[in-house]
Amino acid sequence: MHALPSEIAEIGGVWTIEEICVACQVEQGWVAGLVSHGVIEPLEGGKLGVARYAAASVMRVAKAKRLERDLSLNTPGVALALDLLDEIERLRAKLRTLPGLSSPSDQSGSAE
Repeated sequence: MHALPSEIAEIGGVWTIEEICVACQVEQGWVAGLVSHGVIEPLEGGKLGVARYAAASVMRVAKAKRLERDLSLNTPGVALALDLLDEIERLRAKLRTLPGLSSPSDQSGSAE
């Protein structure tokens, strides 16, 4: 089963590492490396010895795989890139809440 991000979001629920590997077509050891670098974290309260992950983690693994493939990043590089992308999104969200400021995509680049 190779799931698209929209399908993953629709399915939701909790996922095992094995299910993540199948959905994202990655090796279990590679996902374990992402876990060890803090890219994804298991949900709390799972069964002893059986880690479960949110659907958002599956989408994050898929994004991590694209970064690794497209930019030839190693696991620490993938973790850093995802952290920076998350920070950019947080800052953009904060900008959208400020009155009187437009987003960078709204600017046409012309001086007034």
